[in-house]
Amino acid sequence: MLSEGDKVSSSVSSSSIVNHTLRINPICNCGSPASLRTSNTPRNPGRSFFGCSKYNTKGLPHCNFFIRADSGKEMENDLMKVFIEILMKKEELQKTHEELQKTHEEVRQLLQLFRRREEEVRTMMEEVRHCSEEVRRRDGEIVKREVEVRRQRTHIRICVAVSILLYLYFIRSL
Repeated sequence: MLSEGDKVSSSVSSSSIVNHTLRINPICNCGSPASLRTSNTPRNPGRSFFGCSKYNTKGLPHCNFFIRADSGKEMENDLMKVFIEILMKKEELQKTHEELQKTHEEVRQLLQLFRRREEEVRTMMEEVRHCSEEVRRRDGEIVKREVEVRRQRTHIRICVAVSILLYLYFIRSL
């Protein structure tokens, strides 16, 4: 659980002015300079911190200001971690950018291939169209020939029938 001093120090440490002041000697929330003290608690033995200079002074009000003296190192470590993370993200972004460029080049090449094949398909479709027209023309000729053959067949049948009738007529008349 955070004490009131921890709450104050969290909000104070977020200010860049206060962070700069921490390297020198921080100013307490009540306006007086904070004093450097050493913890003698079982939880943090020998750990240095800045606290209100009026703390534990009989009869004087104090503000419960508290900030660790080594928080600057922690901040530097945190900043270093953030910096390293930014460098890693930048490297990752560069790799992603390179992959994107490769993908873009592959897409461009595939598009060129697609256009060539599309032109080949158009040429083939034109050939198919010409072949279809040739098939229709020849089919029309075949149909005309079939009609002519049927007409000639009909004429031949009529001629054969007339010949048979004439033969029969001549045979009876004899």
